[in-house]
Amino acid sequence: MVDRNQLQQHAREVEALRKRFDEINLRLEQVDTVLAEHAITTSVLSALTAPSDQASISTHLPIGSGVSLPYSHTGKEEGTALVDLGAGVFGERPWSDAHAITDQRRQDIQQLRDELKEQADQTEASLAEVAQKFNALAETLQNQAAAPQTLSPAPTPHEEEKPAEDQPPPRRQRKRGMFGNDLTLDD
Repeated sequence: MVDRNQLQQHAREVEALRKRFDEINLRLEQVDTVLAEHAITTSVLSALTAPSDQASISTHLPIGSGVSLPYSHTGKEEGTALVDLGAGVFGERPWSDAHAITDQRRQDIQQLRDELKEQADQTEASLAEVAQKFNALAETLQNQAAAPQTLSPAPTPHEEEKPAEDQPPPRRQRKRGMFGNDLTLDD
């Protein structure tokens, strides 16, 4: 026999799994944004460290709000970049080191993304399983409610003859006036 408590428990479980699934997908979107940023940074650093016959490099560096600063590097030596080393500490590193650091971070973030995707897949599978159980229980409960209930025995002739005096007469409801509980002409 299906109990309403079981049904409610499954409904809560479905809702919790759905919420967890949505949170994981939100994290996945955030990680994808960071991965895209790292991919751009890695490609720029790759271009800077690639052997070239050019003795100078010039570009514009965005500093935010649509503003860019001109940057130029001259000479055959490798340039330097400020790299976030963690905890708000920045260090000046050669482009090749900055490239290696950025690429390692990208790989670590990709691994995190893969783990999140695996969690999302597992949560989605659990959600589908619990939702199917919920639907099956709900259908069973609905069928139980629709099935004819155990009928009480038919009243005996003596019970049918009981006068209606034992039952109080139905109470007539008062008409309410337009202004709340005030008496009206109908009363």
